[in-house]
Amino acid sequence: MISDNSYIDKHLFNHLVNNSRSMLSVVNRNYCYEKVNNTFCRYLNIKDEDIIGKPLSEIWGEDIFRTKIKNNIDLCFQGNIVRYEANFEIPMAGERYFEVLFKPLSDVNGNVTHLLAETLDITDRKVSQKAVNEMEQEFRKFESSIPVGFVRCDLDGTIIHYNKAFAVMLEGDIESEFGGLNIKDFYADKHFHDIHLIRSEDEKIRTFRRVPLITCKGKLIMCRLNRYVVPDGITNKPLYFDFAVEDITREVMLENRLLQAKKLETIGSLAGGIAHDFNNILLSLFGYSEMLIDEVKDNPAAYELTGRIIKAVSRAKDIVNQILTFSRQVEQEKIPVNITGVLDEAISLIESSRNEKIRILKNYNDTHAEVFADPTQLFRVFMNLMMNGLQAMEKSGGILEISLDIVPGEALKFESGKSIVADKYVKIRIKDTGTGMSDSVMSRIFDPYFTTKEIGKGSGLGLSVSYGIISELEGEITVYSEPNKGSVFSVYLPLIENYSTFEPVINQDKKRIMFISDETCRESKLLSGALGKSGYVIDIKTDIEGLYELIDENIPKPDILIFSNDEKGSIDSGFLKGFIKEKNIDIPVILLVNNNFDISKDPLINSGIAKNVLFKPVSLKEILSAIRISVKD
Repeated sequence: MISDNSYIDKHLFNHLVNNSRSMLSVVNRNYCYEKVNNTFCRYLNIKDEDIIGKPLSEIWGEDIFRTKIKNNIDLCFQGNIVRYEANFEIPMAGERYFEVLFKPLSDVNGNVTHLLAETLDITDRKVSQKAVNEMEQEFRKFESSIPVGFVRCDLDGTIIHYNKAFAVMLEGDIESEFGGLNIKDFYADKHFHDIHLIRSEDEKIRTFRRVPLITCKGKLIMCRLNRYVVPDGITNKPLYFDFAVEDITREVMLENRLLQAKKLETIGSLAGGIAHDFNNILLSLFGYSEMLIDEVKDNPAAYELTGRIIKAVSRAKDIVNQILTFSRQVEQEKIPVNITGVLDEAISLIESSRNEKIRILKNYNDTHAEVFADPTQLFRVFMNLMMNGLQAMEKSGGILEISLDIVPGEALKFESGKSIVADKYVKIRIKDTGTGMSDSVMSRIFDPYFTTKEIGKGSGLGLSVSYGIISELEGEITVYSEPNKGSVFSVYLPLIENYSTFEPVINQDKKRIMFISDETCRESKLLSGALGKSGYVIDIKTDIEGLYELIDENIPKPDILIFSNDEKGSIDSGFLKGFIKEKNIDIPVILLVNNNFDISKDPLINSGIAKNVLFKPVSLKEILSAIRISVKD
């Protein structure tokens, strides 16, 4: 116990060694220094005679003494050993961090009369710790922001730690969803996990590509796993399994689309070559049959049989043209087309054939979007996609939603990986809530003659031809589907941004066309509109009264008659033939008929009035070619 100054000199001076790393000092109850070592003086850049007897408040400043020192000294004078950390401004050294230890010193009666203060500079340790903390925070930030999932599991696969990216990827709660779960639970095929475990027993990084995982919400995603064994640092035995998980679902999708595009290109080249050769044969058959039909007019049986040959050849020619369209070997006649107009025509047509349990919704975010295209070919594409949607909902009903948006070119590049040719695209989205498709069906839907429909309900050419038409327009068709949830077809077409600059100017020297059609025939109206945009002067007639303009001397006569032979029309081939003959009208006639029409019995053809016959659906290029031939003749 301490009784006087001799005790202090005797028992404490051994601690106040001048070469100590710590700042050592003795403080009395008046909060004044009585002893300090050389280290203390050196840190404060002060001599011991200038500090002995001085109060702490004078040395450290009143504010620091009151806020950081006095309370701890008072606790020590109550008989407690006090340890704390503090930072102080040191002359010539700036701010430093210290670990301070106060020990009470008592006299022979047990009264605390002094305290021993041992102050150790821990600035370097603090700086290192701060650096480690900052590095750890940066790693946590990196771990949580990088789009790669990190998972640590124990040897049986139980998840110990995971980052935010893994939780987002597996559609789980970031805070607690995965605690205690096993990584094996997320494998779509548990057998894969066991194989991966066997192959990961050494300390090498093992990469497993295309591993199907099931998210917390039941969604299947394709992942790339990098698996690594973390050994015990002492025994070198396996301690943990670490995983780096990457979602490559989109990468696989783009790869499959690339393979699909290459496959379709190969099929298209093969089919196109065959179709061209076959077309030459059909032209010969068609030519000889037309020559033959004139020779057998007096033989009704032979005449009918020859007509059937011509009809069969016409159907075959249409199929060949579809194959050529798919293979992109038939160039389309392109004009500026308002997409909403074509969509509305197609919707109007399918309205009459839809099941009463099916609703059709429209959502156009731009009603003036225009593209360069053949409107009749676009009409064909939209009809194919909409009819497929209706057929998918035929039994259960549902909703067919048609939407139109303007999207940046990067949106197409992101979804399909296709190189873009325009800054903006028109995106037409046709969504149904029908039966949907499996991945294996989706991979083949654009193949020619592939169909899942019943025999007699589909040729398997609809989607393949649609693909060829859109590809020819430098666009793209994408599809997303899930069984029992429906399908979404998205058509992308390059946008014409300055509409007014592309409006055609009608040349007064262009030919005048009278288009005769049933007023309910949407396809004929669309075709006449396309001819109008191509520069022809179009006059549409839907009833018998309109024909009398042909003999009215006050009205300019048309250069060509285009007659669409529709079953519901008020004008049929027989009436038109009789009218033309009776009124002695000498105007070339182009006849448009349905694919199943028996041309061998048509009065306009048999009489020689209609020399050009086109089978629907008719492209703009086909009818323009027929017009040019008719005018030339």
